[in-house]
Amino acid sequence: MLPTWTIWLWGRKPRVTLLRALVLGVLLYLLGRFAFPPVHVAGQSMEPTIHDGTWRLGNKLKFLQREPQRGELVMVRMAGWRAFYLKRVLALPGETIAFSKGMLQINGRAQPEPYLQGESNWSLPATRVGADEYFVAGDNRAVPLAAHKAGLTRRADIVGGLLW
Repeated sequence: MLPTWTIWLWGRKPRVTLLRALVLGVLLYLLGRFAFPPVHVAGQSMEPTIHDGTWRLGNKLKFLQREPQRGELVMVRMAGWRAFYLKRVLALPGETIAFSKGMLQINGRAQPEPYLQGESNWSLPATRVGADEYFVAGDNRAVPLAAHKAGLTRRADIVGGLLW
């Protein structure tokens, strides 16, 4: 007869319990690695929306059935499969984007950006977004455009969005 504490810890069939734990561990690893990776935000480019040092849960399945939309947060591949930039989609394929005195213009029309706080002085001449590209940027527009990792991004480099 097994002591009570071992029954509480392992159950009446320790091999079955260990097998279940192993299967659950492998499943969680695969989900975390390939579908819902944890994302550590390092940097201030997305402030005030997402703060430096916080953790989020990515969603690599988000854009399998549809394309990213303007205003959505996306994970953009930096290098390899584990490092990403977190950016906001500002312009879609085929559109023309420009910044004039910090105001975002799409196809010549000013666009509201309710997620922004503070002033921006970004300037960018009209730029046409290619058929398989998106224009992405961070929300912290107080930092000069030249200091941002922003601009045209190929669709293949957008690997997902945020789950949370």
